[in-house]
Amino acid sequence: MLMSSNNLDDAGSYKYGQFKDNEEELDRLKLQATIALDLEKKAWKKAGLQPGMKVLDLACGPGFISCELAKEVGDGHVVGVDINEALIATAHQAKEREGVDNVSFSLGNLYELDLPENSFDFVYARFVFQHLEHPEKALENILKVLRPGGVLCITDIDDNWTSFSPESDAFVKFIRKAGAGQRRKGGNRLIGSQLYGMLKNTGYQDVSTNVHPLSSEDLGIRYFLGIAVLFRVEMLNGFQKLLALNCLRKIKKAAQDEHAWGAVGVFVTTGIKS
Repeated sequence: MLMSSNNLDDAGSYKYGQFKDNEEELDRLKLQATIALDLEKKAWKKAGLQPGMKVLDLACGPGFISCELAKEVGDGHVVGVDINEALIATAHQAKEREGVDNVSFSLGNLYELDLPENSFDFVYARFVFQHLEHPEKALENILKVLRPGGVLCITDIDDNWTSFSPESDAFVKFIRKAGAGQRRKGGNRLIGSQLYGMLKNTGYQDVSTNVHPLSSEDLGIRYFLGIAVLFRVEMLNGFQKLLALNCLRKIKKAAQDEHAWGAVGVFVTTGIKS
């Protein structure tokens, strides 16, 4: 079912357009999509992405990654789907800017995929499952649109693998508060380590999970905090957000230490339709 921009309930804990500064969030999404692109490309190839494949990019957002997937599949084709009308409009702009013809975008809902069954060789879901209240339902729908032998590749996060030094009570408190706020909105910041079992239970074969560390040595401490930590204040509401701002000030101060370091574990889970 195609969705309008006014129906975002199924977007789970992430709702672009409701951020305090949407342009700033768009910049963060672009940086997130490009700063570790080499790592993602390696994950795609290990999962089985090949030229000529038909690919579905779920919750494609502003389309940056869809365009990169399109470059990888050559004479194949990529379909990017997102529930947010504004992000789809941005994705069309990205397509024109990147000059890729083998990618298309449309509004869509992971819970009600209006796509032909057995039609995709490769499905990619990037940092979206952490926001889903019903991930198993999404997995079932993805299984339907995959061709036999097709691959699902999910990239996501698990806060149990998030670290920061120097030791900071403010960092620990903020991560916990933001995680609890995301749970209240239907999300799950611990989903990375749970995806293996979810794919198994849904009927995927040859399921595998690998963890790839991404640290401030790769990104720089400022970008690490911006991409992986500070934006999470948007997961909080009202008084909780005000309380979190004090934690953020302390985290930023601690990050000024010349030896400050942080890391997240990026979980890549793959499964095949039999």
